[in-house]
Amino acid sequence: MRRGDTLKPIEIVKVALSAYLAFASGEASVPAGAVFVESPDAAGLRRGTQSAVDRLLFNANYWRAAFESRIVAACTRPESAQACLRAVSVWTAHTLKLNTLSPEETVATFERFCPPFSLNRRRGSAERGRGGKGPLPSFQKAIEDLACEGREPEESVAELRLLLATMEAEARAYESLGAAGPLSALLDALPAWCLQNRIELVSGGWWDDCDVMGAIIGALHQRFVELDFGEGACDYFLESCEEALDAYHRDLSSEPSPLADHDVPQLVALVRQAREAHPGFEADGYGGSLPGWLIGKEQLIWNVLVCSLYGPAAARPLLVDSPELLSRQGYAGKADVITELARTSFMRYTADRIASQADQEFASFASLPPDLRDSSIAYISSIHHKLETLGYEVLPAGTCRPDQRVSAFTASEVECLAILEHRRWLRERQRAGWSYGAAKDVERRLSPYLVPWEELPDRAKEWNRSAVRSIPNLLASVNLAVVK
Repeated sequence: MRRGDTLKPIEIVKVALSAYLAFASGEASVPAGAVFVESPDAAGLRRGTQSAVDRLLFNANYWRAAFESRIVAACTRPESAQACLRAVSVWTAHTLKLNTLSPEETVATFERFCPPFSLNRRRGSAERGRGGKGPLPSFQKAIEDLACEGREPEESVAELRLLLATMEAEARAYESLGAAGPLSALLDALPAWCLQNRIELVSGGWWDDCDVMGAIIGALHQRFVELDFGEGACDYFLESCEEALDAYHRDLSSEPSPLADHDVPQLVALVRQAREAHPGFEADGYGGSLPGWLIGKEQLIWNVLVCSLYGPAAARPLLVDSPELLSRQGYAGKADVITELARTSFMRYTADRIASQADQEFASFASLPPDLRDSSIAYISSIHHKLETLGYEVLPAGTCRPDQRVSAFTASEVECLAILEHRRWLRERQRAGWSYGAAKDVERRLSPYLVPWEELPDRAKEWNRSAVRSIPNLLASVNLAVVK
């Protein structure tokens, strides 16, 4: 592997899966006298070919992965099956070259294929009777060629057309999910794929191997630390992965899912119903309506795949998280996270004071007197109260859809939050025995900022504005979100 800052976390996953597949590779089992038909992509994955693993991680040949066995079963002739597999594996001849892409290009490629939105949109040309690029139009053309040339009996052609209709219905379902963005769609599609257990992205044996997953998670965590993603986010990623891995393997059953024969739109609907019935599904699972292992497996796959592209802050929430995460009373046992947020907020405050050429009395959070450290922690604990004034709440990022999250406040909201924060701080300092003084004196507990908002110097007002502007990013560092 390449070293240094050029190594992307997703490349760690790629190399690990390639090695796993190559080590576990064996010749395909074929009954005596039978003719074995396999797509080049499936063969490449058996051998651990890195280009095939690229396509697996991007989910590029989704239709091949999801429908290969059914296409082969529908055809009476091996050459017919191969023609159909070539049609739905249109990206086999295209090397995606994950290692040559920039991080931004890697994310864009992932969002293009997983779920396969842009390819689905091309199916309209085939519906109008014209040829078109993409797996579904190509599959339709392959079926019609088989029918016109008489290479398959009518029964086989009819079965292939039925498969195409199933794929078209699935494509429409993905397009409807895509309206809210790729990650929101993946949040809905991933549990359905896990229940159906057909595509290699979710059915690979590595997910069931604790040693392999532990090694991948550990390597990703180390790389995130090297890339300076922040101690809090990196530790949260590690804890979330370990809990998801433990939950998945604790509830894993060798019994096949009774829902495996359902199509994806049906499964997406079932998952949505379960989530509506169990709003705390991230922590409590889906109740008895879906298998107990599902929440752990989808969280595990999400954390490894999505975080390797978007960073550790994209991790699904810990199973013990709750909507009251920033409440001192509701955050029992989690004060370390509040302190981490207070430390991060202090670093931002220090940077603001340096930028405005103001005096900076304390070099680090650890050097603060106990009462000022408590004041920093009180600010973090008050965030959810101020946000409630605007009709917002704080939730674990994975429990809400991306379109619900607030990434930035409006100017009027910033002003409102800044005033509320100054009023809170003013009451807190007065209760602690501080009073107004022309110059700040910590020992005598004097401050020139113990005045109403209207009398604050402009630079002090801007410190408050800067603090509240940073709230969404601050919370995101520990996988929390401001939610409408």
